[in-house]
Amino acid sequence: MRHELIAKRYIKPLMESCDQVSLDNLSTLLSTVAKAYENEKFNLIMNSNDVSSSAKCQLVLDMVASVNSTTVNNLIKLLAENGRLSLIPVIADQLTREIGRVKRTFKGRIYSNNVVDQASVDTIARDLGTKMGATISLSYVASDFDGIRVEVDDLNVEINFSKSRLNAQLVEHILKAI
Repeated sequence: MRHELIAKRYIKPLMESCDQVSLDNLSTLLSTVAKAYENEKFNLIMNSNDVSSSAKCQLVLDMVASVNSTTVNNLIKLLAENGRLSLIPVIADQLTREIGRVKRTFKGRIYSNNVVDQASVDTIARDLGTKMGATISLSYVASDFDGIRVEVDDLNVEINFSKSRLNAQLVEHILKAI
């Protein structure tokens, strides 16, 4: 959580100073650089005390050199100065989320123990998006949930329908009727 708060301090000025196209390009670029952090050897270099901060900075700058953007270069140099190059994956994720909030596009998941076909996933996404006034894309995740659960984290939405809850409510309703 702490890293997200620090990342937001870097994202806020970027959101204010860049246009939408630049932000989209920056998000894509940072996401690409963030994938390098999934590599074990890259992480060893970035976390090593034997490698100087300037060498780490130069390594990341070389990764983004083809873009030739002063904004990106200055961001990376600023992160290196403050010893926060390891925040690039968090910044990339938070920037993508912030751009999604501005564009009102969100990603979510559908959990179920039954296979949900893509047409149903698309229908649920479209209907939920209409209700929320946003564009939502959902992906199916197999789980042991007895029913169906839809989660869209950035909208703080969770909708679930379980067989056990339905049975309990049905029994409760019948008992009240008697």
